[in-house]
Amino acid sequence: MRTGDWLAKPASRVAATFHDVGEAADWLAAEYGKVRGALPLPERILLGDRLEYACDALLRGVDVQWSEWLQGGRFATIGMICCPNRHVSHSCPIGRRAEVGS
Repeated sequence: MRTGDWLAKPASRVAATFHDVGEAADWLAAEYGKVRGALPLPERILLGDRLEYACDALLRGVDVQWSEWLQGGRFATIGMICCPNRHVSHSCPIGRRAEVGS
């Protein structure tokens, strides 16, 4: 699955929407902070490095996906999907006309 395929989901599945890359990065950092304490090993990629890459990628219309194994065999994934998207042609779910029957 391509991360951009999330744009095909209903708008009700969108956790947050940002028009500013800095706000998007703040959201990513906050979501990461919720799972950070459950990482089984020291961080392999520091948060500052993650955010630097995320800001650069998002400015170019490239999705950001952070995934980590957590203690107890759990898995966390945090993603920011760009819309419009460089890699898929789905329309943005926010502002999309409601589908019949939804």
